[in-house]
Amino acid sequence: MFLVAPITAYGHSEFFFPRLFTPAELPNTGFALLNPDNFTATVTLYMISAAGSQVSPLATLRIGAGGQLSKKGSELFPNATGSGWVYVVTDAEGMQAFWVIYDAGITFLDGAEAVQLDTFGPDQIIPFVAGQTELSVINPNGIDVPVTIRLFGNDGELATAFNRQIPKAGGYQTDVSSMFPSADMTRARYIRIRTTSAPIASVAQVRGFLVPNESAIINGMNVAPSRAELNFPHVINGGLTGTNYTTVIGVTNVSPSSQTVTITFNPDAGGAISVTRTISGSGALRETAQSLFNLAPEFQSGWVRVNGMAAITGFAAYADSIAGGFAVVPAGASQTNLFFSHIADGPPQWQTGLALLNVSDTPANVEVYAVDPIGKLIGSARLTLDPGRKIAKVIHELIPETRGVNGGFVFVRTTNNVPLYGMELFYTEDLKVLSNVAAAKLVPGVIYTPPSQ
Repeated sequence: MFLVAPITAYGHSEFFFPRLFTPAELPNTGFALLNPDNFTATVTLYMISAAGSQVSPLATLRIGAGGQLSKKGSELFPNATGSGWVYVVTDAEGMQAFWVIYDAGITFLDGAEAVQLDTFGPDQIIPFVAGQTELSVINPNGIDVPVTIRLFGNDGELATAFNRQIPKAGGYQTDVSSMFPSADMTRARYIRIRTTSAPIASVAQVRGFLVPNESAIINGMNVAPSRAELNFPHVINGGLTGTNYTTVIGVTNVSPSSQTVTITFNPDAGGAISVTRTISGSGALRETAQSLFNLAPEFQSGWVRVNGMAAITGFAAYADSIAGGFAVVPAGASQTNLFFSHIADGPPQWQTGLALLNVSDTPANVEVYAVDPIGKLIGSARLTLDPGRKIAKVIHELIPETRGVNGGFVFVRTTNNVPLYGMELFYTEDLKVLSNVAAAKLVPGVIYTPPSQ
């Protein structure tokens, strides 16, 4: 039973931002909440300490039907007395949310979607770990929960397991290198977090991988249910008008036995390229698209499929070595309805890119809607996405009315029930920073009707 606040009984949904935010970080941390329900939602936010106590007066907000609200952490919790994670209760069953953190000079920027109750689990993997990795784990339960954290490289475990007891409604946050001081962090690939008594949520912030300043945020992913196929809707490599893109593909072998995976690059133009790699039991693969597929240095774009023989998970990481932008997108699931909870395509320097992929055998009839924070239509687009094809566009290329717009959200649906993979990145026009906005799912039972003109 989840027990972090006394009012959970009236809420129809709960979600969690599982990082411990310091008071100094709150002015540079943004929280966006999206209400797809057809009534005005009441939202209550709590900030909870690592010890499980409230560290700020609660914040109560109202979000109109089909609307969105964005606030800085310092606006929500102006009187926070210490670090804490954020817990949200709302009477809207379909509520979506994500958070983003940055510095005053915007030399780094990234975020992650809020964690819903159904994405908690007792066995989670952070599929991307590099030298400067901060791990956060929260325990939203009414009991103390012991956790075991293990660090893995390409060929298995790198160090003795780390054990920690997290108090009820509490959290734990530290650098991975501090938990595993004997490990060679240059060999680190992923973390596995297990409990024996209750589900937890986790998130990691990684800095200094491929580029010097930028960071990436990635949520913990439940090991179960498992899958043996991953699809990444956008893979880019090479130079293009003052940029030099690298995509890194990461695959984690969740199985204790060795397995061979087939990795296929499907370029926008030309034939598919397939390679195989053998991954040790509980091991991992991390390799650039250029190395995997022997790509030429000229710019190429496409998508990647990974087929395994047993359970796998993974990510795609994107970097521009010239400007310094960096972001990580975990492997997602295909859906017929997708929400992207943020639009940044206006002054002083923002753009938002959207990628959609159809891996089915049927053409997808796609509708894309841009909606402002009060639930009014900014603009829309309709397109057909052929089988085995992807589209990657700046949002104002799809919907010209979004040019100059900061605020609102994107809703994508197919009208013939063909599921799509999707991802969104927003970034500065100079590509010094990139941030992932996860594709959120429409909660079962909630029907969202996009606004009309």
